Amino acid sequence: MSKARKQPTEVPLARDKGWWLHPAFRGQQTLPLAGSAAGTLPHRWTRSDAPPMPVEAGVDEGSLYSDLAKLLYSLNGHRPGPVRGFYVVVEVEVRRYAVGQLCADPVTPVQLFEDLVFTTEDEAKARAAALRAEKT
Repeated sequence: MSKARKQPTEVPLARDKGWWLHPAFRGQQTLPLAGSAAGTLPHRWTRSDAPPMPVEAGVDEGSLYSDLAKLLYSLNGHRPGPVRGFYVVVEVEVRRYAVGQLCADPVTPVQLFEDLVFTTEDEAKARAAALRAEKT
């Protein structure tokens, strides 16, 4: 007697382009603004609806964030400025979470949106995921 063979289920073939990046840089974990071994994360505040600020492309090799700047520059198609689709959640204070965007900028690799600050991490993660979905 032979048993009927089950049809295999389809596996989605779409792959996350940033699968190799740390989950915090993909918006799945929260980045701390201060208190890390490297000190305070360089950032600037802006509005989410503001036009991108011009960014200088030069990298200071002595900077703690020079390697990150080079990586973001590559991810951004070798252009300075906001990296499309890379929205992150940053804990700016206790129980205060801002949605931000990674930037190919050697001085300030993160821009935080002053109009997208939430009291819970889940709200901020949901908003970052929504921005990622609409901008990619």
